[in-house]
Amino acid sequence: MGSAYISPGLRRLVYERAGGRCEYCLIPASVVFANFEYDHIFSQKHGGKTHAGNLALCCTLCNKLKGSDLSSFDPITNEVVPFYRPRRHRWLDHFELHGAQITPVTAIGRATVQVLKLNLAARIQEREHLILAGIFKVPA
Repeated sequence: MGSAYISPGLRRLVYERAGGRCEYCLIPASVVFANFEYDHIFSQKHGGKTHAGNLALCCTLCNKLKGSDLSSFDPITNEVVPFYRPRRHRWLDHFELHGAQITPVTAIGRATVQVLKLNLAARIQEREHLILAGIFKVPA
């Protein structure tokens, strides 16, 4: 299904609500070359609508890896669990930052870290540089 029109006002609301960073990996939009995208948390393919409650600010890599998926397997229990949902879940309830590594603390966190490849070596190295520069922040 083609992408839905997202008005400038709705884009601004989503961007500001996210603090200008990817709502999954937390990388700031100000430090990447590719424009951030507006992720339909529940994709249009699955009946998701284009409104503030179903949109998340997302870096290109996280959006590409998430795609239209809603869930995956917890790598520990092998049970199907939903992905982290920025409008429903609090980041710190599912993830912790240890050094520059995003450590999942729940099944939702584990599935999300695995599918979005949040701890690839290059992503950890990027976070290390951003942390040292004082640019990478974890939401409260």
